Amino acid sequence: MTRRAWTIVLGVVALVVAIVLVSALLVGLSREDVRARTPVEAVRAYLTALADADASAALSVITPRPDERFLTDRVLRQQRDDAAVGDIRVAETARPGVVRARYRMGADAVDTEISVRRAGDGWAVVDGAVEVRIESLLVPRPSLFGAEVAQGDTVFVFPGPQRWGSRDTDFLARSLDDAPVAPHAPMSVRVVAELSPTGVAAVSDAVSAHLTRCAGATQADAGSSVPGCTQRLFRSAVDGSVKWTAPTDLSGLRYLLRQSAGGDEKDLGIVDVAGAVRWRVAYTPDYDKDGPRVETTDDQYLVGHVDLTAGKPTFTAEPTA
Repeated sequence: MTRRAWTIVLGVVALVVAIVLVSALLVGLSREDVRARTPVEAVRAYLTALADADASAALSVITPRPDERFLTDRVLRQQRDDAAVGDIRVAETARPGVVRARYRMGADAVDTEISVRRAGDGWAVVDGAVEVRIESLLVPRPSLFGAEVAQGDTVFVFPGPQRWGSRDTDFLARSLDDAPVAPHAPMSVRVVAELSPTGVAAVSDAVSAHLTRCAGATQADAGSSVPGCTQRLFRSAVDGSVKWTAPTDLSGLRYLLRQSAGGDEKDLGIVDVAGAVRWRVAYTPDYDKDGPRVETTDDQYLVGHVDLTAGKPTFTAEPTA
């Protein structure tokens, strides 16, 4: 290759490098150094960034800079999947430092006033990332947007839905406090657990296993031959002639997480079970030993609990009156 050709190649390379550097610089300036010139511009840029799930753009018009653990594109996309932002309209107000904003967030039509303040040579949104203190967290293995959190933690999130959950698939989580749909002053939340479909199935399996074990009883008072079993035949029967068939219809049972009703943290994951079941039973009456009879019992109350945090959840019956 001739010297002239080499000169042309090097010139092209230098030009490409210069373009890349300038582009990177401009992107950096647009995100970090260039401030919104007016209050309205700051609020419009902020809401547009939320709508676009662009966390860095939203952060560039927020002051002061908050902890960014949950202020990411990934989290913001989850919030927008649950409640999209659109129909954004902003306008000046008669009060300095306050902008009127109207927009939609999911099913909510938001009409609010957003505070702004001077930040360097521009304007920024106040409380654009909401400070949230986790006051109460009664959930086994709790999570927020899939990441581990603990009671007493303080996190920052953008306005919109908050995905509380559990890393244990037997549980869901629900906040008792409404998530803000606009910039908001620091707030506290209380989060409780609920049974997931997987958890309901696990409780039902534990109850069914208990009933199957109790079907092995051979006495009219089942607990006298199989400890922990509470079904009874209120008939006179020949000793050892009773044969139980476990109920398969559990629709009369109710499952209630203890902590979701305000219980102690030590009860996390314990499900109270109560309700009526009907047993099928064959027996030989002691006054008529010619052959067995088959009956379905009246409703019999079943009371107990299942600890879903145990390695193998089992149903523990409690005595009934």
